[in-house]
Amino acid sequence: MMKNENRREFFKTALGALAAGAATQRVLASGRSKAPDLYPLPPGAVSLERFKSKCTACQLCVNHCPSGVLKASLFENGVTGMMQPILKFDVEQFCEYECTKCIEVCPNDALIKLTVEEKKITQIGVVELVFDKCVVKTKHEDCGACAEHCPTAALKMIPWKHGLTRPKVVNPEVCIGCGGCESICPEARKAMYVNRNYVQQKAEPPIVEKQNDVVIDGFGF
Repeated sequence: MMKNENRREFFKTALGALAAGAATQRVLASGRSKAPDLYPLPPGAVSLERFKSKCTACQLCVNHCPSGVLKASLFENGVTGMMQPILKFDVEQFCEYECTKCIEVCPNDALIKLTVEEKKITQIGVVELVFDKCVVKTKHEDCGACAEHCPTAALKMIPWKHGLTRPKVVNPEVCIGCGGCESICPEARKAMYVNRNYVQQKAEPPIVEKQNDVVIDGFGF
């Protein structure tokens, strides 16, 4: 019969093996050569190290998230971070640009207090485009949904060929990792991924293109 310490070590090793297996399957499914860190932490977490030390996995943020993008983690935050929240993007599930609900309900400062404006420039991750999986290339179809759903204009459509336009990450510095692009991508094997920042950064404010006022004489027609 194993002693308690040996039993704990056994389960720790077993859980680590399971986590490694899950990561390997994720890599194979994504067609990538290295493990992608696809699950950002909620805005205000600051860093994985700080978040893991403060979050009690109470699930308040998960239960109050209006889009349902926050999920309890399994091994994505490591064995000691099990059940702590992560963002898992899916159809209509992304971090809403104006929302700070998770920050408001966090009871123990695991998520630091951010105003809406501060949250809008908190970079929890950065988008990655895998154009080989984009419907524009694979099916020669118009799309552009990712650029349309990007609230900071980090993504734009540029001319490609055959009269089509393709997405391009034109300004990664303004990307906040909200997942709007990933959630709307129509392909099962997503062409857009958000990779987590293990230490959250301050993004550049999005550039607002000012339109010149147009003076119309008479009725304009």
